[in-house]
Amino acid sequence: MRIAIVSTYGIECGIARFTDVLKNGLSKVPEIEVEVFDLPPHELKRSFGATKAGANVFIESLCKKLRGFDAVSVQCEYSIFADTLTDSVERLKKVLLANGNTTLTLHTVISRSTSSDFNRPPIVQWLSHPRRALSNFLSNRQHTIPAIVEADLLGFCKDKKIKLIVHTKTTRDILKYRFKIDNVDCHPLCYNSAESLSGFNHDSCRAEIIARYKFEYTDKLIGVFGFFGHYKGFDYAIRGLSRMGDEYKLLIYSGLHPNSIRHSDTSQIDSLVELAKKLNVLDKVFFMGSVDDVSLYKAIAGVDYCWLPYREVGQEASAICSEVAELSRRMIISRNFAFSDYMNFGLREDYEFFEIGNIEELKFKTHLYDTLNPKEHDVSPGIDFLSKQSSFYLENLKRTPV
Repeated sequence: MRIAIVSTYGIECGIARFTDVLKNGLSKVPEIEVEVFDLPPHELKRSFGATKAGANVFIESLCKKLRGFDAVSVQCEYSIFADTLTDSVERLKKVLLANGNTTLTLHTVISRSTSSDFNRPPIVQWLSHPRRALSNFLSNRQHTIPAIVEADLLGFCKDKKIKLIVHTKTTRDILKYRFKIDNVDCHPLCYNSAESLSGFNHDSCRAEIIARYKFEYTDKLIGVFGFFGHYKGFDYAIRGLSRMGDEYKLLIYSGLHPNSIRHSDTSQIDSLVELAKKLNVLDKVFFMGSVDDVSLYKAIAGVDYCWLPYREVGQEASAICSEVAELSRRMIISRNFAFSDYMNFGLREDYEFFEIGNIEELKFKTHLYDTLNPKEHDVSPGIDFLSKQSSFYLENLKRTPV
């Protein structure tokens, strides 16, 4: 069986990383041949030098190539197809029609948190509070138009019997019951096989971190991860650290997002440094930089506590949540929608939630983690995450849409 995957690929991007993992997992199945068709930004996005005419030629060429495959998997984050949502959906529809057996994975679903119903302020509000009415009108329009465009895509997928995959049961149910789509299923993001998990032993990874960076064996290492960004809640982590003893050290495994690099925007780093100075914990905060995938996994496995103090940003899923769940010794995460939905799959038993921004609860759950979770976490609890994901995708790609 020949499978084509359409996605951004080979760049520093979460979708590209997932595509690589999916390709490797599917390729391990006998008699399966997988080819990835890259969506390079310089071919599709005006912000990277592309032209609309050139992008249309690229999409037409891609569609011709996809016709010769037994199945096509399209990995969709709207921004990888175009700079605007309208152009993205227009191009996506062409790709979805190129092969009669196509599955679309939606990594972002706008309609999860936004309605496509555009309610204008009542006339009485325009008359009594015109400025407020105008503000409400513009705000509703800003949030509703993307949902309307996505609703058009979802209606298209329903009419053309395109199979859909999302990453949470919540979103699956929204598409099934609000949009009446039958061809939709869900699966969490997965990254590790049982074999790869065995290579990330906590004790050996921790010893490597301590030796390389000259920490003390008695230090308690806390890790946070991901591109710098306000929604990651690294400021909460620093505030939480300020309420804990000197033996606790915060290791920030993070680099600038490519968009920040393009604009030389270091404001996120600057604000964290200033906060750490203000709270007198700068000597307990360590900026570890951007690291490769293997080093990241060793860090997740090696630190004593993994904190994910994210704010809520309406994400459909979080790669780092999956990776921390698969690899970490102790997992303490904010109770946002993406993390809550992931944990509902039951792929990990021991973890602790804390309310977004509540550093006192974060401190409390960290100190009492082993009391609250007396069974020591096994980094390889008998779950082959990658095989489960590959089997799910393969079954979906082979299934005839209803």
